[in-house]
Amino acid sequence: MKLPHEPSARSEAILASFREILSYRFQNPALLVRALGAWNLPLTPEAATDRQRLEFLGDAAWNYAIAVAACQAWPHASAGDLTRLRSLWCSTAGLAGLARQIGFPAPDGPAAPVPTERVLAEMFEAVIGAMVEDGGLEPVQALAHRVIAQAGAPQELPPVDPKSALQILAQTRFRGLPSYRLLERRGPPHQPTFRVAVSVGVGCAEILAEGEGNNRQAAEQEAARLVLERLNQAS
Repeated sequence: MKLPHEPSARSEAILASFREILSYRFQNPALLVRALGAWNLPLTPEAATDRQRLEFLGDAAWNYAIAVAACQAWPHASAGDLTRLRSLWCSTAGLAGLARQIGFPAPDGPAAPVPTERVLAEMFEAVIGAMVEDGGLEPVQALAHRVIAQAGAPQELPPVDPKSALQILAQTRFRGLPSYRLLERRGPPHQPTFRVAVSVGVGCAEILAEGEGNNRQAAEQEAARLVLERLNQAS
């Protein structure tokens, strides 16, 4: 999937496809081009920064939209169950599955990245970020409601990932939420490494850990896993 700066029949077809997939017409199609064109490697530093900003915005907006939609769809579910339900559509695997399910075209061309789960998940987040910049949260919330309505109630809840498990434990034991902070991003734009710190608790009960990963979400999961290990050892 290559979107040149100059309009072409191919790029117009891709944009039209996304309008149908998302049930949303961009007021500024250039935003969608930015989200999709970021996959044309090699990335310039400016394009890499642009992609990361869209992913950051899309990640935050999609987590919020899915959380609201899940609360409305399952009004009697516990916070723990809602966290696990949210992971169905907000984890890397869940985002990649959505990208495939609703028909996101995979990157193509000789320099395009292999459409791994991480690549598809980041593409989904970038597109959601472009939607927010273009039309605010409303179209993203509408998409989240459609996704959950079409999926229906799952027969089995997914296992709790470390970050979700830490959130549930922190709310129960410390009556608060873990705090994550990006410490470092290093490496080339197309293969970065993120280092993240997490803290949970306050004062003398505060637990700290650092984790690394090839994206921020993976680094946060690793940091959460290390905190859980420490809490389990202390109990």
